[in-house]
Amino acid sequence: MDDAIRVAVVQGDRRRGAVAQALALVAEDVRAVVGRCGTAAVAPTLDELGREWASTHRDALSATVDALAAAGAETIDVAASKADVKPSARACFERLGYVAETHGRPVAYHDLDAVPDAWIERELGGEKARVSSLFAGCGCRVSLGVARTHGVFRLGLGLPGLAAVVHRDDLRFEEDALARRIPAPLAPACSVLETWRGRIVRSWLKVRSIGGGMRPTGAERRRLDRARGAVERLTALAAAVAPRISVIDGFGGMQGQGPRLGTPLKLGTVIAGTDPVAVDAVAAAIMGFDPLDVAYLRRAQAAGLGVADLAGITILGEPWSQVRRRCRRHGADRLLRLVSAGTDPDQARPPHFPRRRSRRSRV
Repeated sequence: MDDAIRVAVVQGDRRRGAVAQALALVAEDVRAVVGRCGTAAVAPTLDELGREWASTHRDALSATVDALAAAGAETIDVAASKADVKPSARACFERLGYVAETHGRPVAYHDLDAVPDAWIERELGGEKARVSSLFAGCGCRVSLGVARTHGVFRLGLGLPGLAAVVHRDDLRFEEDALARRIPAPLAPACSVLETWRGRIVRSWLKVRSIGGGMRPTGAERRRLDRARGAVERLTALAAAVAPRISVIDGFGGMQGQGPRLGTPLKLGTVIAGTDPVAVDAVAAAIMGFDPLDVAYLRRAQAAGLGVADLAGITILGEPWSQVRRRCRRHGADRLLRLVSAGTDPDQARPPHFPRRRSRRSRV
């Protein structure tokens, strides 16, 4: 097997078949990962409100379990944490049909919040955080991501999905605490309001950035600082527990005000591979983003965690450019681009806020 970075892209009508085909295209790489340990730990994406369309689908999990077993995995552990957010991870495993779908197969489910000793401490970006010992200790870590936009990272794909194996009291990547307190019955109405608010914010940021510059307000600077810190912590988390196999499900995703109050996105595409950075990069391109403009992907590549440059990735299956679709971005997306660009907010002034010349310079 050569050292080329391979990522499979499959478009189809049925999710299970597309996931199976994508993993079959990189079967040689998958066998190389699974064969070294004989077991696998899977981190699914569980929506905060337990919604099926925004979570890892049971068909995607089932097809992944079959591929792992075929590659030599004798046991498969599915683990996630939702802390104090209802429904619990265990309830999601049941409601989303995971347990019934994998009945009779060597799969065990772990609600990390129900096991007091399920955590080990790691230092992430200068902060201590508890990470799932089961996931961190497994040589074959698998991430089942969902294609969605994000109000901190711009995109919430496979690597941001690692938050599912971190104790939520130690590490939060959500854009604000208010969204987490919205009751499930009110989420649809709040999502509609957020969609319109996002459109207004996008339009306002677009006007302010005419000419290529924009001077953030104090609140926007604080948001940028939080986003930069989150990217640093995510990079440290990925370095500690990077997935060895990554699958992004674009059959049911989220666009707009993700990762909680966005609206459904259907790409009909599955992306899979053994380089988690490359998989996220290809998924980003399919969603209409330049991967190197996404801060966490740029930082992960610089840290040697994978390849984010599409020129260094071999695509198997459908060319990503043929399945590309520009999804609706988060309202603050234009602002968050400053994180990846490394722009100093004090130097990013729009043309309608020109720098004042001193009296001496006008003489």
